Amino acid sequence: MLGLIPTFQGAQQEQTFLSMASTLPTQDQLGGSAMASTVLIFSTLYNFGARKFGIIGVLPIGCCPARRVYNATGGCLEGMNNFARAFHFALDTLMRKISSELPEMKYSLGNTHELIINVIQNPSHFNLKDVETACCGAGRLNAEIPCNVTSNLCVNRKEYLFWDMCHPTQTASQLVAVTLYDGPPRFVTPINFHQLADDN
Repeated sequence: MLGLIPTFQGAQQEQTFLSMASTLPTQDQLGGSAMASTVLIFSTLYNFGARKFGIIGVLPIGCCPARRVYNATGGCLEGMNNFARAFHFALDTLMRKISSELPEMKYSLGNTHELIINVIQNPSHFNLKDVETACCGAGRLNAEIPCNVTSNLCVNRKEYLFWDMCHPTQTASQLVAVTLYDGPPRFVTPINFHQLADDN
C-alpha cells in the first residue's frame, strides 16, 4: 500500500503526504493482518510439501529517495523505518513459533533492514558514494519523477545505493544477495541461505 502513494510537486507535498498517511491503517492493524496472512501462506506451502523457506525482510522503506523527498532535511522518514523494523521483529518471532510447530521446517530470515541501515551509515566501507539520491530520475534527490528516457542519469551507478526512487542498484542487490547467502547472524537468522541450502 505504501508503494502506491504518489509523488506530489510543490510546497504542500509534505503536508499532502502526511494527510494521506493519516488515512492509512495503523501499524498494529497492518502488522496483525500481515502476520495472519504469513501464517496462512507458510501453512499452505508446508501442506504442499515445502520444507525450506528463504525469507527476505522489509528494507528501511523510509530511506528510499521517494520517501526522503518528504523530509525537509532529506533524511529518512523514521516513522516508516520504525514500522519496517517492528515488522521484522514480529516476523522473526512468528517464524520461530511456526518452525517449532511444523516438523522438518527450516528457514532463513534476512534482516535487510539492518543490512541497508549499515550500508547507509558506512557507505565508503561498501565503495558507495551516494546512499540518498537516485541514480536515475529528476527533481529533488532525483526522486520526484520516475526514471524514464528523459531522466537525469548518474555517471557511475556502481557508486549509488538506489537506482531509481525506490529500487536498489545492481551493486546494492548483489551486496544483499552475498550477505544473505553467507552472512553472519546479525543479518540472517537462524541460519544463512548457504546453510539452508546445504541442510538435509
